Formats: sequence, structure tokens, C-alpha cells
Amino acid sequence: MRLPKFFSDQGSAKPMTRKRKWLLVRTYLPDWIITIVLWGLFYLLDRINGFRRTFDINDTSLHHTFAVHERVPPYALFLICLLFPVVVILIVSLGVLRSAWDLHSGLLGLILSLAVTSTATNIIKICVGRPRPDLLDRCQPAAGLSNPTPYTLSSSSICTRTDLLNDGFRSFPSGHASLSFCGLIYLTFYLAAKMKISNKRGLSIKTWILLAPISGAVLVAVSRSMDYRHHATDIIAGSILGFFIGWYCYRQYYPPLSHPLCHRPYSPRVPREDEDADAEGGRELAGLAANGQRNGNGNGMSKVVTDEENGVDGGGFGRSTIAEDGRGADGGVGLVDGVPVAEGR
Repeated sequence: MRLPKFFSDQGSAKPMTRKRKWLLVRTYLPDWIITIVLWGLFYLLDRINGFRRTFDINDTSLHHTFAVHERVPPYALFLICLLFPVVVILIVSLGVLRSAWDLHSGLLGLILSLAVTSTATNIIKICVGRPRPDLLDRCQPAAGLSNPTPYTLSSSSICTRTDLLNDGFRSFPSGHASLSFCGLIYLTFYLAAKMKISNKRGLSIKTWILLAPISGAVLVAVSRSMDYRHHATDIIAGSILGFFIGWYCYRQYYPPLSHPLCHRPYSPRVPREDEDADAEGGRELAGLAANGQRNGNGNGMSKVVTDEENGVDGGGFGRSTIAEDGRGADGGVGLVDGVPVAEGR
């Protein structure tokens, strides 16, 4: 099946030995364990009674009505920030690229980013204790009540209703904004890399594809202001937090978008059985290329081999010929800042 031109083919790979499969499982198992522990920490933190700031009972920014039905309820947030990116990564990695390693790297980075974001967001919420815009509707203070004295503020002790009060002091930052931006910005980077957004050739369909997850994150964040669940600064802070963590976790497993091999995840921590034997030849060819002597012609010219002609599946420093995007035509290892990039294995 011929792939769409804006997706980059990972190519075919040699079968992986049973020994290397177990080594990979043992090597990456701690990553998954840490992720699961972080998710568990998130649910534990959600049940803690955090700090509650004092507030001015006459502050009109806290007088908004409590929205019983949210525009984006928690289950919808789960579908948007987690399930939707997972489905897209599954389709691209297995359906288009046919790369199990890309699937593993994509999902691990996504889940890790959401776990870190949710845990960090909850810790900040608990420590800051900022009142939500609908606090007084949750609180239901006695009619005609005012601040104790002209120069002091009220506390949660004036509230006559307590079932919604704990969540009423968790306005900063917005969890919906941080999680939606984290999951959907991660997906944006993932798709941008697969489509080689920075190849300087331009294709309008790329812009429209990448606009979808970004718009989704923005709309989820804005909905929190429409429901009077968060102040504007809460939403902005949550969006920045989610964006940064999503980008940071993506870069743990993939090269920057500016690199020619940005569509490929970093190589596994466990080297291939033949990688040691290839390393010396790859370094020798790299030295020749740097001095304009690739393929022994001495004038800096090399034989250019395209993906379609030879089914390129190598990395930046191959053993014989050099492909257009810097990949070896017969199984070399690409380097990004000295770090090997996977060949779709």
C-alpha cells in the first residue's frame, strides 16, 4: 500500500529475537510503573482537604452560579485528552507506519505526560487553595452576612453547605486546561513530526490536520470560563503548564521537529544484536562524509538513494549509500545530537 506523501514510511525491519524482546520489556517496565504510580498519586491527592484561602464575601468575581451540568464533564475530558490521542497514535503507528516501536514510544510519552500533568496540577491546586468563581453559590453563607471587620476577610467557616466546598477552593490552575493542552499538544507534535511539518515544502492539509487538536484544547479551556469554574488566569496557567509538560515528555522519546529524522522515535535503550558490528563502519562513513569524501569520490558527492527506490530503513549514518534525508540505505543508525534514532524496529 502506498502511503500518503505527507506521512513518512518507517520501512520494514528485521525480526526481533526473543532475547532482545525480554531485554526491552525489562528496560522499559520501570517507565510504565512510574506512570502508574503517578496516576495513583493523582487519585489520592484528589481526596485530600487542601488549603483554603480567605475571601471577600463582597467580591463579585465569586458570585457566579454553580453549573450543575458542565459543558465538558470529566468523562468527556478523558475521551478528549487521552482516548482520542491513543486512537490516532494507534492508526498512524500500526495502520500507516506499521511500527510497533513507534506505537510504544508514542503511547508511553502520552500517558507519562498526562500522569505528570494531572499530578502537578492537583498538587498546585491543593497548595494554592484559590476560590472558584462559583464559591459563594457552593458555600451558601447566611443572608446579609458580611466580612468580620472592614479590614479582614471571611473564611470557609461561614458556609452553611459543605458537600461542594472542598472542590470550591481548587480554582488554580485549571485541570481541564492543563490536561487538554497536554494530551492534544502532544498529539500535535506527534502528527507534525510524522508529516515533517518543517521540511520547507509546504502543504496546506498539514495545517488543517494540526489545527484540529489545537482547537480542541482551546475550546476545552474556554469552556471552563463559560461554566464559571475558573478565572481567566487559572485557564492561562493551566494551558501553559499542559503545553510545557506535553512538549517535554514528547521530546523524551522523539527528536525535535527541525531534524530530518523527526518522524522516528529514539532507538531503544537495548541495542540490536548487530549494532555493535555496524557502529565502527557507521563512524568511518560519518568521518568521510564530514570531509567530503563519501563513497570515496573525494569531492563531497554521494550516491543519492530515495526511499521509493530502495525501501530505505536506516539511520543517518548508513554503511554504504546515503539517502536524501540522511538515512543509510541498508540499516545504519541515525543520530540526533549524538543519540541514535530508531529505524522503525
